[in-house]
Amino acid sequence: MKKYIVILSVMLVALTACSKSDFKQTQYIDDPDYPGLPIYSEMGYNTFGAYINEQAFNVSYEHSRPFYLVADREKLTMTLYGHDHRNNLNMVFTLPIDSTYHLEDYHSLLVLNGKSFTIDTTSTSCNIKFEGYYAPEIESIYSGYIKFEKVQQVIVDKQDAEVVVSGKFQFRAFTHDGTRIDVTGGRFDLGVDNANFVNFRR
Repeated sequence: MKKYIVILSVMLVALTACSKSDFKQTQYIDDPDYPGLPIYSEMGYNTFGAYINEQAFNVSYEHSRPFYLVADREKLTMTLYGHDHRNNLNMVFTLPIDSTYHLEDYHSLLVLNGKSFTIDTTSTSCNIKFEGYYAPEIESIYSGYIKFEKVQQVIVDKQDAEVVVSGKFQFRAFTHDGTRIDVTGGRFDLGVDNANFVNFRR
């Protein structure tokens, strides 16, 4: 069954007539239980974060929409444009997509609701990498997962606004020299529409 977030017109008036564009901005709320990370949310706040070896990786404010999703015939790539304590750092998830998913447009992301993917380079094509000047180069992934806790459609004034993609992740990886990378407390809450979803499956 499809999930929806319905924003009532009365609520919008009370919030000084919010427009669709108001839902596109990053709304960062600090998590008191995970200092340096945003709270886990499912409202399309356009935030994400995780600890990388106990250092906070967080959403970058240099991008108006700090993420991108690209689908093709075999995979879905989700890029999170963030930063750590040193510099800009991107986290790129590559997820195997079964042909039955039919990711024709961003609305079809609803099929991912509740789905989990195991991140383990020894047994699956689900993968993760870092991009950036100081980005570590992952040689292997010992264990991990990414779960789409909730994927739901947002309706504003009876019109489609976006699909909210929210979930959690964690993994343990190693670089070529054996350095261990522990990623914990991962969370994302993304408002997806035609501005940040591309389909190359057609």
